[in-house]
Amino acid sequence: MKRFDAITAALSFTDASKPTYRDKFWEVRQLIAEWNKNMAEAFSLSWILCLDESMLIWHSHWTCPGWVFCPRKPHPFGKEYHSACCGMSGLMFSVELVEGKDHPVDLGPPEFETGVGKTVGLLLRMLKSCFHTGRYVVLDSGFCVLKALVALHEKGIYAGALIKKRQYWPALVPGKVMDERFTGKSQGAGLHDEDHGNWWSVGGG
Repeated sequence: MKRFDAITAALSFTDASKPTYRDKFWEVRQLIAEWNKNMAEAFSLSWILCLDESMLIWHSHWTCPGWVFCPRKPHPFGKEYHSACCGMSGLMFSVELVEGKDHPVDLGPPEFETGVGKTVGLLLRMLKSCFHTGRYVVLDSGFCVLKALVALHEKGIYAGALIKKRQYWPALVPGKVMDERFTGKSQGAGLHDEDHGNWWSVGGG
């Protein structure tokens, strides 16, 4: 145990100097930035991507900066990250620490975020290495923001997202009709539109 403590006491993930302002995450910023840079330069992605949230399990909030409790997750205690993965290999190629209110004011707003909103900025930062490649990213309902999907399209990335019908559902979008189309259909089944001759995918199919 003493050997383990001695090793971890000397372990470091950065050669940058400690900033003069308060930053709970300064010791891992360089590691994350270099990881993203290396993957953008060295990893060849497939045509389909997936972006979601990930949890690093940690039970004590006293020893984990930015510790969160997220009850909807299989492992609700720990540190939350946003991660983007190749849909074919499952390998992660982009990661971003979820800082929330702990983001230092001295660093300024995150890239792409000024004037467009947090979700738009997040998706653009995470998928920056894929701009103008025509790749397709799958998102869950938490990232289903119209401005974000349009912003990705303008950068040459196509996106598909799960949609949940809530109180802000657009009045002119026939949600009830869409629900009726899917009634009785199994996951991944195709649905033919007799009026327009198109096929609709149900679920992930």
